Amino acid sequence: MKPIIQFIFHLVTPLILGKAIGKLSTRSAPGQYRKLKQPPFAPPRKIFAPMWTFLYLTMGLAHARVNRKGDRGASRLFKVHLVINYTWSFLFFRLRKRQLALVNSIMIWVTMYAVLVKFFKVSRLAGIILLPYTLWTTYAAYLTLGSWYLNRAKRPEGGSGT
Repeated sequence: MKPIIQFIFHLVTPLILGKAIGKLSTRSAPGQYRKLKQPPFAPPRKIFAPMWTFLYLTMGLAHARVNRKGDRGASRLFKVHLVINYTWSFLFFRLRKRQLALVNSIMIWVTMYAVLVKFFKVSRLAGIILLPYTLWTTYAAYLTLGSWYLNRAKRPEGGSGT
């Protein structure tokens, strides 16, 4: 594959897959988001699409840079991370398994951190490009925790709790 085509492929793949998976798993997201109690500092729903567009493009840019350097291990780790990332919206919105989405958020953060460290070793610029995603992932984990906590099923009064 020619270098420019390979670069464009790596740049847009996270965005295209993210948008496709988002469409499949979040059809009811706007209604659900409105009905859920949100933690403090939760953004308006309109923020998510432009933010994820920006983040997926920066992730793709960082991956393209690392791929150009030829580090297959970093590239594989990034792909594993993307699969975990894509799973979140399916768990949270499609299955409405908020607690599993919270566990997934932790997995996203752990693998994101590993990707960040690996990318910094391969290309300092690639690591720097991932910093906004790192911040957003931390914030998203907080939002998932807050949403799960505020909307978890309450046990009936006087119940045994078992």
